[in-house]
Amino acid sequence: PLKIFFNLGIDTMEVALVTGAVTLLGRSDVPGPRLWLGLLLGLLASEVLSHISLAAVMGLLGAPMTVNRLVRTLGFALISASVFACLAVVAVTAMWTERRVVVVILLLAASLTVAYRGHRRLSAQQRTTEALYDFVKELGPLCADAEETRDVLEQIRVLLHARHLDLALSAGTDGAWRHVAVFDGVPLTPFDATVIADSIAQTGAAAPPSGAHDRMATPLLGMNGVLGVLTVNDRLGSNRGFDMGDLRLLETVATELATALERGKLLGDLGLAATTDPLTRLPNLSDVTQRLDSALRSNSSILVAAVAVDSFREVNDTLGHQVGDDLLVEVTRRLALSYPHAIVGRIGGGRFAVAVQSDEAWGDPSMFGLGIRAQVEGGAQLGAIGTHIRLSVGVVSAPDHGRDGSTLLRRAETAMYGARHSQGGPAVWEPAYEVQGQRRLAVVMALREALAGGAIGVAFQPKLKTQTGQITGVEALARWTHPALGAIGPDEFIPLAEASGLMGPLTTTVLRQSLTACMGWQRRGGRIGVAVNVSADTVLDPNFVTEVSAIITSVGIDPDLLTLELTEGIVVEDPVLAAVRMHELRAFGVKLSVDDFGTGYSSLTYLKGLPVNEVKIDKGFIDDVVDDAGDRAVVRAVVDIAHTLGMTVVAEGIEQEDQHRILSALGVDETQGYLHARPMAAVDMAAWLRRHESARR
Repeated sequence: PLKIFFNLGIDTMEVALVTGAVTLLGRSDVPGPRLWLGLLLGLLASEVLSHISLAAVMGLLGAPMTVNRLVRTLGFALISASVFACLAVVAVTAMWTERRVVVVILLLAASLTVAYRGHRRLSAQQRTTEALYDFVKELGPLCADAEETRDVLEQIRVLLHARHLDLALSAGTDGAWRHVAVFDGVPLTPFDATVIADSIAQTGAAAPPSGAHDRMATPLLGMNGVLGVLTVNDRLGSNRGFDMGDLRLLETVATELATALERGKLLGDLGLAATTDPLTRLPNLSDVTQRLDSALRSNSSILVAAVAVDSFREVNDTLGHQVGDDLLVEVTRRLALSYPHAIVGRIGGGRFAVAVQSDEAWGDPSMFGLGIRAQVEGGAQLGAIGTHIRLSVGVVSAPDHGRDGSTLLRRAETAMYGARHSQGGPAVWEPAYEVQGQRRLAVVMALREALAGGAIGVAFQPKLKTQTGQITGVEALARWTHPALGAIGPDEFIPLAEASGLMGPLTTTVLRQSLTACMGWQRRGGRIGVAVNVSADTVLDPNFVTEVSAIITSVGIDPDLLTLELTEGIVVEDPVLAAVRMHELRAFGVKLSVDDFGTGYSSLTYLKGLPVNEVKIDKGFIDDVVDDAGDRAVVRAVVDIAHTLGMTVVAEGIEQEDQHRILSALGVDETQGYLHARPMAAVDMAAWLRRHESARR
């Protein structure tokens, strides 16, 4: 009704304006130029005033017309008014001569009206299509919580001529919804989005809730189901409600919006993955470095600690990766509780970084490191499994030890590795650590080249029966002299080989050289076995037994001439797998020895039931065996239990005759050390064996 009354008012105004214009210009009873001019001026004025009135009414209804659009509309009105004036002249002239032509004129006017309304609809559809095209072209990835998303929703509301728009996003499997709403005028209460979701689940299509007035709703469908529901209420203007064209437009917009939200979520996830550790949700190395750089720009005085969870590898290897992950999560929780305002991140493996302002730790790096150990170390219950958290902590201070995040982290980690040699530290970085780190890197690189070029040599040291002096075998010892770095001892390059994954190639090199030398001694008439040290990682490698058997076969030596010396830690690191590997080696004919006994877990009960042939007592118990009654008691206890289990006892590091005499009295079966001979090359070993046998005979 409002539209009808408005149009009647406009028509009345136009008739009045045309009549007035014709009357002012003179006679209207005779067709002529003055009548034509009156019709033209009256229609021009009526068109301009009607369009201005329409713009004013649309503005009051909430759809204001821009000045540019009003100017374009008035230009079109002037053209249309001229055309209508010409038609009016023809119509008036025709009716003046023949009044029955009014029927034809009315038919022509009706046809023109229908054509004009069709043109208006097509123009409106074209404008909507252009607006939709511009909207889609400019629409990029969206994050639901970003401010730009509200701007996009405002564009959608204007595009759909709606007073109220509501975007309800699914917040998870608990049925909760999160609303991002855009209003125009008085806010309306958004309806329960669950109604739409239930309709989709039951019928596969969306429907507005029962009783809804002037409302459209459609789901946002993503790759994994319903992302949310988009609803619009109250079409602007009172002349009509939403129709099927509006619904199709809403569905098109919803499809593009769903795609934009999914792309935004994907980009957000990728950005999060690039800067966040997926297990602990802490910043990763790259993000920690950037945060440190940012913190240094505002406050140059900070302390940075690199924290290594020393028990992580042990837990990971013995209890499984899941328990290892639980351990790291527990360390993360303790760090977050202890330093809520610090920069805390996981920088790799079982390593973390913690940075605070200097005044929070009284400016003392050592106190800061001790505080971290005090807050984090201790017992931890990981589900049904109890374990203990041990840390190594290295600390640096800015700006004294560096002025950028990368340098501070690198030096903190260098100090952290140094702390491992001082029972966890904390160790404060010193320039000497940098030199040591460069030395380690140079040794590792040179070791790779030495293994590839066959530059690693082997020396041999004999083992003798304590009572008779008979030679029972020799131990192979890796030796390496680098052209630039000089002689590098096993105490330096073997730990580096273990840390850099080179123990496998190193063990293979030593095994092949040792067995080849052993084969050469046999050809000279001496059946002397050789013992080779192997690490835990090497023994537990599933390919190790195959490699040993292949080397023995290729050399052509009897397997029982090879003894593999294992540290006792291998037995407890993975008891089940260690037992499997040891039985496989023993079944092949290889002998097994436990080296450095007493320095680790110090319990022969671990060896019970395992195919171990001998136990070697660590040199630390031999050095003071002459003067220390406690060391003598340990040696006697080891001898008694080992003999009970059918094992041979070997004492290494013998340098004095008094030591040899006491060890013989304590029942030690074999001895090895400088008292008998220093390590020597294979050729020198062959000559020594001949001299020793001749002297003994």
